[in-house]
Amino acid sequence: MKKLNTQSILSIVFLLGILIMVNAIGIRYFMRADLTSANMYSLSDASKEVVRNVEDKILVKAYFTPNLPGQYAGIERYLRDMLEDYRAFSRGHLEYEFIDPGNEKALEEEAQSFQIPPNQLRAIANDKIEVIKCYMGVAFIYGDKKETIPVINQVENLEYEITSLIGRITSNRQPILGITSTGTEQEKQTMQRLYEALGRNYNVQPVDLNDIIGCGADALLVMMPRLPFTDWQLFQLDQYIMSGGKAGFFMNWYRADIQQAQQAMPYGLNINGLLNNYGIGLGEDLLSDATSATVGVQTQRGFFTMTQPVQMPYFPTIREFNTNNIITRDLQGLQTYYPSSVDTTLAAGKGYVAECLAYSSKYSARDTGPYVYLDPFRKRTQQDYPESFIPVAAVVKGKFTSYFAKSGPPEKPAEASQTQGGNENATEEKYDGPFITEATAENRLLVVGDGHLGLDQHIQADGLLFMQNSIDWLIQSENLIAIRSKQIPQKPLRELPDVARKFIRWLNLIGPSILIIILGITLWQLRRMKKKALMAQA
Repeated sequence: MKKLNTQSILSIVFLLGILIMVNAIGIRYFMRADLTSANMYSLSDASKEVVRNVEDKILVKAYFTPNLPGQYAGIERYLRDMLEDYRAFSRGHLEYEFIDPGNEKALEEEAQSFQIPPNQLRAIANDKIEVIKCYMGVAFIYGDKKETIPVINQVENLEYEITSLIGRITSNRQPILGITSTGTEQEKQTMQRLYEALGRNYNVQPVDLNDIIGCGADALLVMMPRLPFTDWQLFQLDQYIMSGGKAGFFMNWYRADIQQAQQAMPYGLNINGLLNNYGIGLGEDLLSDATSATVGVQTQRGFFTMTQPVQMPYFPTIREFNTNNIITRDLQGLQTYYPSSVDTTLAAGKGYVAECLAYSSKYSARDTGPYVYLDPFRKRTQQDYPESFIPVAAVVKGKFTSYFAKSGPPEKPAEASQTQGGNENATEEKYDGPFITEATAENRLLVVGDGHLGLDQHIQADGLLFMQNSIDWLIQSENLIAIRSKQIPQKPLRELPDVARKFIRWLNLIGPSILIIILGITLWQLRRMKKKALMAQA
């Protein structure tokens, strides 16, 4: 008995030692099985790398009201697990705490000092709907720097938000993103949402198209140009690219009006000479597609003006993406407006590498000419879409040669700011500044056949995601793309022919009955066989 007790005590001590050792290892190294296809519940390698590189203490204060109702109930648990992951990979540099302000005035004032406001949610309590006050924000403190996520009301893209915030708060320099166009200063007013969204991760600055050289931008977006590029503006773009600047062009070939004139005319941008020199180009066409959005078109009915919904083939919904490229790998869709195609056929002949990113559907077409009549009520058939998978976005890489290598720099306007849009009356003078004819390193360009993606009137979540991915690719911050695109994928039901749908419907109706009959017959036969065997033994 004494021997048995000694063995039991030794076993218990040994088991406790194993548990203590496992917990000690788990504090430093831990694992979690994530069975979701998008790895929604585990940190990406990019997030682990960012938090590993933190050199000082980061304190995370999560002001969260517990036991939130409905769809918000799991957010606190998800955030707590994610912060634990960050803490585990931070080498002891990240600590977090959850604080419930409740009705304590001091804690509420502390949360609001971090720009975390109280929110109001509807909840069912005591058989009635009540409005409750709650906090759902997080503050990050790094030295004397403070950053805040004021409200977390969904878990999608939360990892990207936290990782990019940690990167910003621990970095000494924020990448500079320039945005330019052939228009007026009013252009910025039409892209306020774009400036605001991109400003979270970049130092976004408007750039004068006549004075790009030396602007210091890590990447430059040419957004929705509406006026022709002058030779001086093309030279500025060319020399920016030759000096290693990364550029993305978002533009349409046609100016269109569906409500009034119901026609489209070319902008006459004078841009393809420059782009063709780099092995890429903007198609001089207007794309139409059988897979497109529905819009409201005003019609006159007697004395009344009515809005009638019609499918607009000039608003293609892009669903065909290059899944091998990190920019478009996880995109679900992209809504475009009067897009043009993108030409990549010149790249190979120049020794450059071009790659298409997005395409039209299997049934699409291109309209060309000085005028394109936009009839929103025209009935279209499959024969109206003779082309398939037309490129609408592409990238090109290579060691580029200057567009002005043979002709030399153009004349410099005396007052470049007055030449915006091509004022030919301005006095010109000879350019005597630096002139680069060949790039010393490989560079990269992006061309998208739609500039509406960044306008306040048309900007959507998928379009913004595509633009953010494009900028990260240009600046070569590609690790962030994988985090931003990590979301629960949409898995729509596959379209089935009518015969298959009818078969499945009848199978659901009579299938269970048939299975029960088969099961009953099988059990009856088994009992019959068993009974015969017993009788034979007797």
